[in-house]
Amino acid sequence: MIEALKSKFSKKPIKVVGCGLAGAEVALILANNGFDVHIFDDGNNRPKTNFGYYSKFETFMTENMQSELNFLGSPLLSIAKKHDFHNFGFEYDENFMFAVRKHLESNPKIKIFSATIDQLNLAETTILATGHNTNPKLLQELENYVEKKRICFFHPEKMILDAASVNLEKLNFVSETECYANLSEEEYDAVCEKILAYDQHYHASENSEKQQITVEGILKRGKAALRNSIMRPHFDERSRCYASLKLTYNPHQKILILDDFCSALDEEEQQQIVWTILALKGCQILQHSAVCQRTYLLAPSCLNNHLQICEHLYVCGGLCGTAGSFESLLLANYCAYRVICDLKGSVGAHLLLENTCIGRILNNLLEKSVIKFRLFNLKYDIMNEKDFERFKKEVAVQTFLSKSQVEKFKEKFYGKYF
Repeated sequence: MIEALKSKFSKKPIKVVGCGLAGAEVALILANNGFDVHIFDDGNNRPKTNFGYYSKFETFMTENMQSELNFLGSPLLSIAKKHDFHNFGFEYDENFMFAVRKHLESNPKIKIFSATIDQLNLAETTILATGHNTNPKLLQELENYVEKKRICFFHPEKMILDAASVNLEKLNFVSETECYANLSEEEYDAVCEKILAYDQHYHASENSEKQQITVEGILKRGKAALRNSIMRPHFDERSRCYASLKLTYNPHQKILILDDFCSALDEEEQQQIVWTILALKGCQILQHSAVCQRTYLLAPSCLNNHLQICEHLYVCGGLCGTAGSFESLLLANYCAYRVICDLKGSVGAHLLLENTCIGRILNNLLEKSVIKFRLFNLKYDIMNEKDFERFKKEVAVQTFLSKSQVEKFKEKFYGKYF
């Protein structure tokens, strides 16, 4: 930390709302650079760990994102190394977050308040580092700055099967990873009847938007609607069928992912529905499907490339549209350095957008059209896994994930401008 920088800082603390991965990261970076930080966190709405699965491509991208965080000197990555948390970034770990909390509490520049912020004061620099379960009262306050339709959506979680419990020979493989469970007309009718029977005690109270993405919701429009969408028949030279259910096979994790099947029914009912399909009879379900309400800002219309909604109001974490721990931490780093540069009228943070993972994430958040926007996850969204081998060979991989670009930023940020 350069001494000349300290004398320039405003005495007014920066507010950080949320103390998850992004909130802790941005707070520690600001504090380590001499800013006073007030964190507001009520301890609620922590994420639940989903069943994790990674392909070769996803692992490759994760390693590169982790390397970039290492080059940036990520505080949370340093804590993970110090306490030997091997699963850092892959799943939510209470013990890890406890260690992070200790580091926050021991930092003399940080104060933590067990509360949330319901009203925003735009005269104060505030960073919203909340996730996909942001406090409803804060969301109401955000409606003053963004339209209501831009901050809520329903997110389907995919069903995952243990591949060892399925006779793979009964599935119709069209590639090494893509396959279909084919149904006769009788099977299809039996599945529809079971879904409708289970759904009778749900439909009166279910949100209509939530229903639109579930098999039970689609089926209410008729059997043809389900067969023309999620269970559209897949024909090839080997087989013709009445309906099909698409699956993705991950040979490394020995799992099958039901790509489009989504349901809000309870676990036992989901199992009985899937077991009605003869090819999946008796399969073991590792993760049941679910429909969860999530919150995010529709980044293309709500944020600028400083991660601002408006002056002095910044966003990082899941609320800005990222899905994935490393993605969230990378944007938290960018947000923290952008805040410092904006407050001091300095430059240099733009270098973090050139040939880096951060730049790829931000471009995908901001440059997509509003209609096509969805949660962004670098591991899944940068390109199709089928392009993995070709992608690895391209020179671009070595440039946009370059160590030199981040080092150039650090040299310019600390060595010339402060």
